[in-house]
Order: sequence, then C-alpha cells, then structure tokens
Amino acid sequence: MSKQTAQASVAKHEATRDNQAQAQATATDARGNTSKSKESQSTTKTSGSYFTGTEWAFYATIIVVGLILRWTLLDMRPYHHDESLHGMYGRYFYDFPNANFYKYDPMLHGPMLYNSMRFIYAMFGDSLWAARTPVCLMGSLFMLVPYLYRKHLKSATTLILTGVIAFSPTMVYWSRFLREDYWVISGMLCVLFGFTLAPRAWKPFLVGLGITIQWCTKENVFVTMAIFIGFLLFEFAFQTLVLKKKDSYLARIGRFIQANLPLTFVSLAACALIYCWFYSAGFRYMEGIKAGLGGKAIEYWAAHHKMERIKGPFNFHVYVTAWYELPVFVAILAQMILFYRRALPQIQLCAGLVAMAILFSWIGTDPATIEQNYIWKLAKLKNRLDIVGLFVLLAHAPLVTIQHMLRGERTLAAAGYFFAATFFSYSYLGEKVPWLSVYPLIFSLPYLGLFFQDYFQKYPINYRSFPTDKALLVVGCAAMLLGLIFVAEQWGEPNERLSLENRFFLGFGIFVATVVGIAKMDAVSRNADTTFLGTTNIGAWIVGVAALFSIRGAVQTNYLYAGKETEYLSQVHTTYELAEYAKNMIDEAIYERHGFKPRIYATGESTWPLTWYFRNIPNEYRFSLKTPEEIKEFAYIFLAWKEKYDPGEIPEGYIQRRINLRGWWVPDFNQISVKKFFRYAINHYPWNTSGFSYATMLTAKDMERFRK
Repeated sequence: MSKQTAQASVAKHEATRDNQAQAQATATDARGNTSKSKESQSTTKTSGSYFTGTEWAFYATIIVVGLILRWTLLDMRPYHHDESLHGMYGRYFYDFPNANFYKYDPMLHGPMLYNSMRFIYAMFGDSLWAARTPVCLMGSLFMLVPYLYRKHLKSATTLILTGVIAFSPTMVYWSRFLREDYWVISGMLCVLFGFTLAPRAWKPFLVGLGITIQWCTKENVFVTMAIFIGFLLFEFAFQTLVLKKKDSYLARIGRFIQANLPLTFVSLAACALIYCWFYSAGFRYMEGIKAGLGGKAIEYWAAHHKMERIKGPFNFHVYVTAWYELPVFVAILAQMILFYRRALPQIQLCAGLVAMAILFSWIGTDPATIEQNYIWKLAKLKNRLDIVGLFVLLAHAPLVTIQHMLRGERTLAAAGYFFAATFFSYSYLGEKVPWLSVYPLIFSLPYLGLFFQDYFQKYPINYRSFPTDKALLVVGCAAMLLGLIFVAEQWGEPNERLSLENRFFLGFGIFVATVVGIAKMDAVSRNADTTFLGTTNIGAWIVGVAALFSIRGAVQTNYLYAGKETEYLSQVHTTYELAEYAKNMIDEAIYERHGFKPRIYATGESTWPLTWYFRNIPNEYRFSLKTPEEIKEFAYIFLAWKEKYDPGEIPEGYIQRRINLRGWWVPDFNQISVKKFFRYAINHYPWNTSGFSYATMLTAKDMERFRK
C-alpha cells in the first residue's frame, strides 16, 4: 500500500465517518451524548472532582466488593501442587537464609517470589493464609490501575474497567493463589507507568525496574520482550516505509536515550544491581547471576514447548476467557464486529480473505488426522475449532495495528497489538496452563476500554434513552435463536430435543417477540411515534447485568467450586480429601489425640503438597527412609498409586485405601456444542467426566504398638 493510496483511503473514510458522526450526534439529545457532555470533559478535572458524588459511591462499592471477594476465606481452598512448592522453598529460604537460599531452577521460576515469602513469614507467620497474602495484596491494588490512568479515560470507562477487574472470576482466583503471575503483572505495569505517566527523570529507571521485576520472577519475560520488540520493529517499518514518517516509537526511544545518556546508564546499572542481588541470593550464590540470564531457562521451556507436557487445544485461552469471563469475551466479539464494520476497504478485504481461508481449511481438514497434518502440527492444533482461532488471532494483530496507525490512533494501535499478539503468543505456546490465560485477559482490558470509548465518541448512540421495544426485540430474538440451535443440536435425542432448557429459551423468545409485536401494532393503530413501552437506559442494563453475572461467576469459581476437579481453572488441584486427611494427622500429632504422636511417611506425587502441610511437625514427617525396614515405624504411609503392588511393597499390618490426590477436567471437544459451551460458561457444568490422580494411603491396624 503506497503512502498516497493509504492517505487517500483514510481521508475518504474519515470524511464519511465524520458526516455520519455529525448526523448521529445531532439526533442525540443534549443530555445523552453531545460533544460537550460531562463525560468528555471529565479527564480535565482534578482527581477529587473526577467522579460525581454518585460515581464515587459506585466506585467505593466496586472496590469494597472486590476486596471482599479476594480476602474472604483466603485459606479455604487446599494448597495446589505449585503453591506447596513455592511456599515450602520460601520457608527453606526463611529458616536458613545462609544455607538454604534459593538457587535458580527454571521449573520453580525466578527468585522474586521466594524472597517475598521470607518477609511474609517474618511478619505474619507461615500459615496458608499468610502465604497467599502478597499475591492477594497485589491483586487488590491492581483494581486501582484504571483510576491511575484517569486522564486518558472517561469516568464511565474507569468505573467499568475497575468493575471488570474487581469482579473478574479469574483475576480474583489468581489473587488468591500463590503464584508468580501478579509479580509479572506488577512488572508490566511498572514498565507501562515508566513509558507513560512517570516524570522524565524517572522514566528509564522505572522501565528498567519493571523489566527487572519480571526477569526476576518468571521466564515469560522473554515472551513479553519478544512481543514488545516485535511491535517496535513493526511500527518503525510501517511509519518509515508506508506513512513516510520518522516519528516512530523506536526513534523516540533512541532520541530519549541519546538526550539522557548518563541518566539511562545509571538506571540500567541500578537495575543490573537489583537483578544480581536477587539471582545471587544477596550475593551468596554468584553462579545464579549467569544462570538467570536466560540460556538455561530458554532451553528448559523450549523442551516443554516441544513435548507439550500439559497438552491443550490452540484455543485453550479462548475457552478459559469465554467460560470464566463471558462479558469480556462478548465485548471482544463486539469489538471485532464493530472494528471490521468501520474498517478501511483494504482491511475489510484482508479480513474477507482470512474468512475464506478458514472456510477452505475447515472443509479440507480431516478432524481425525489434524494432529498428523504437517502444517497444523507446526501450529499445535488439536481440532478444527483450533483452525478458526489460529487464523483469527494470527491476522487480527497486524490488521488492528495497521488500521489504527493509518488513522493516526497510535495509542489504540499499541494497545490493540499487545492484546492480539499476546493472545496469539500464549495460544501457540505448547504448554497449556490456566494461569497463563490471565495475560491475554489483562492486555484486552486497556484496548477494549480505549476502543469502545473512542468508537462511541465518533459514532454516538443515545444509550440513556434507547427504545425499549428494540432492546426487548434483540433479547427475544437472541433467546429464540439459541433455543432453535439447542433443538437442532439435540434433534436426534427425543428426550432432550424439547427439554426444559430448550423450551424455556424458545418460549421466552416467542413471548418477548409477541409483546413487542403487540406494542408495535398499538403504536401503528394510534399513529404514534413511540410505543407504550417507552425508553430505557440500555447502557446501565448491560453494565448491571454484566457486573452481577461476573460477581456470581467469581463466587462460583472461588467459593462454591473452588479447587474442585470440575473447574477448568483448577487443573490438577489438590483434593479436599487429601487436605482433610493431612489436617487430621496434624491435629493428632500436635495434640496427641490417641496418646502418642503418629509418624507419617510420604513418597511419590503425594510428597507435594504434604511436605507443606506437615512442615510444622518435622519430627513426625519423613519423605525418605534410612533403611527399608524403617517404614514399619510409621502410623500413616502415603505411596504412589498402583492397581497391583508387587509382594513386599505393602508392609504387613496396614489398611490400604485409594484416595484422590489431584483432580482435573479435560473437555472432550468432539462432544462440544453451543448448548454445552454456554452451560459451562453460565453454571460450570462439565459435559464429560473428570479425571483424578491417586495415592495409596496406609493406616496401621494396631495403633497401640506406637504408644510409649
């Protein structure tokens, strides 16, 4: 695309858009969406007057509800396998800082989390609740980020984004989970703050500090850096070759460094010192500095990416987003529809070609052999639905970026690129784990907020006085369409074809359409411009329903089904069964319920999280034996599960039982349907059975022999 062609297309499109926007704005009432409305001027206000009194009340309520969701019963869910590792290695570091300091291991990630655990244990003790507090604190502070960027947002946008973060089922879940991801997010925010809001003198240090925090936390810093560098190079090439401009972000960074060379050097030196302190465990372990530079980590995770230790479909993060963040998922789909509806002809043409490629690839791919297909194997596709995700995510990032750059919307171009590119990158990575879904989700929020704010300013609608009949008609038609789809999907199942759910959707849709039809006929008979149904604030209804739905989902995910095997987020979570056995044994050991302190031995997969649970009874708990005969000295024994043990593997005098160790749900995507998809998104009902890993628990028959 030449510069002249691009500029002519943009000018023509902008002229048409401005005419449409002017006509729509004229039709909008003065109270609704005029260009001089309170919302459009809110960014110029002081922080205290940014919200009205009512908006401050809403904002405070959102924050309070978000805090309640995060902090209530923080220790309710059993410790996950990964949590027990993080908590225990932090405890080793805390107990013996000069001997058991953390030595970098890619499997356990960077040293940041383990250093933070030392301070937490010193202040609050080493309870399960205390161990989760640093992550919960960062998850709570994250709710304040939209307000921090209020000068770029309207008050309504700030309230909505704050509500999305506060009520998000997944963000609440990972705020209550001892993992590194909120440290990574904090590092990313530090980088963003350094580039945008920080005073000039602090910019290089805060950008470097943000990168250092992520580097000292988790190896996906290399994914983040690759996405960031990719954007800088793409934007530089597009600005230089297409728009014939020299003011690229890469050029700006270069000019800043050149103008502030001493400041940049000092900042980099300070960040390097911080990096060295963490990876060397306070300069106790100098080999860690080299180990953390990336070679060891890249080799380790490249092997995991290749072998796909935890397999999942390419669309894994799409499903997590849709099933746990349905309002956000709907907003993403709406954004794509509105984006391509108003896109330049060239962008629309490219989108059409992508749609054709999806159609032909779907038709030409045998679902039974998709994992053996060389092309699809490179992209790690597992089923034909993955084809849709691959093409959409691969194409959306450049198309969004190009469209916004052609229009001179550089902030939207950057936000859109990071959202789409992050979604694609984590979808492509071989190991599919649910905590990685938080990164596409977080990058989606600034783009969605800025996009819809910009879009409805250019193409305003009177959402405060929206015709009620139109709103009800949309709801009724959607209900009828879903009912018809459900019936069609289950046509071969007579008992399910007209199930209660199917009849409800069909009946509700027909009822609403009938009411609207009667209202329309009444209006025509009276020759009236409006119906007796009047108007409604459709914006308030959408936001209110989405907020209530998200709160309900947060309660389901974090309280009702927390850690259960049927939760897609849980993935190999420790069962309540194992946790209860561990708590009872701890109680027996501490209070000598049976007149003695029972000794406990664990081996195999049950070692984690039992090592964490039994951390405060070190004299009674063992995970290794001096001699094979020593095993008979233990009242409780946990062994790796086998259907049949060889003679001698189970000592005499013990009751043997199989217990559930970890549980998970792996969807059978060959059985997926629209109804099952929404049933899980709304009620978390899986459509196929869950799986478990097991442990063998041995209990001594004769406890009297342990009395002394």
